[in-house]
Amino acid sequence: MANGTEVLEMLCPAGGWIIVENDFNSIIWVDERPRCTEAEFTAGFDKVDAWKAEQATKAQADKAALLSKLGITEDEARLLLS
Repeated sequence: MANGTEVLEMLCPAGGWIIVENDFNSIIWVDERPRCTEAEFTAGFDKVDAWKAEQATKAQADKAALLSKLGITEDEARLLLS
């Protein structure tokens, strides 16, 4: 599950903020850079979670493709790396 820092890193990657909790009211805006709204912040949790799930799915597919290309199983790969 996403946290407030991850959401702000996605919405305001240039910084200009400090967050203490995982809620919008705990954000301290430290300069005049563009800010997100509370609605954007709240929706950002779902966006970050979706992005994380997409990255995990991609990593699994990449791993399966590599194992297939090598013609070995995951257990065999573990043996090679131990």
